[in-house]
Amino acid sequence: MKNEICFNCGKKSMKVIKNKPYHFTECGLDNIELHGITQYECKKCGENYVSIPNMEGLHLTIGKTICCKTNALLAPQEIKFLRKELHLKSKELARRLGVSDTTVSRWENGKSPIQEGSDRFLRSLYMMFVSDQIEGPVRFDAVNLFNEIQMHRKPPKKLVKIELNPPDWMGKIFDFCHVN
Repeated sequence: MKNEICFNCGKKSMKVIKNKPYHFTECGLDNIELHGITQYECKKCGENYVSIPNMEGLHLTIGKTICCKTNALLAPQEIKFLRKELHLKSKELARRLGVSDTTVSRWENGKSPIQEGSDRFLRSLYMMFVSDQIEGPVRFDAVNLFNEIQMHRKPPKKLVKIELNPPDWMGKIFDFCHVN
């Protein structure tokens, strides 16, 4: 995109930026850092652009990473991310989980933590959704994953940074979680 026209100012002044981590907040999470993707910056107006290949695979990888964490309940941002990836409104998720609309709202805005059973069920719903979305066999190993999830977890005080490289999301996801 060097010497390409900036979408913002219309000038031919785009600079290619490589090897700089990209803080990917567009998915609604503030803890995702992407490595190895091309970014562009206009030398005239400062506008930034990024080129992220296979956005669907990236979102599936983020969802997989969220579901495979075993040491804490889902955080508010993670609950909202999974709900949106399931293409559900809050009301629809509440119905599927057997809770009130208000309960889902309180989870997503951090006013109350998700309960253990609902946390596991939401993860299961997402795993079933992924199995319907991906072509080819998917190995979930969900039984062992849920065996590894600690009891009496609390929501994380701060989300742990998730660092991803294009190979993490560019291929097919054959294994959902590796649990030893």
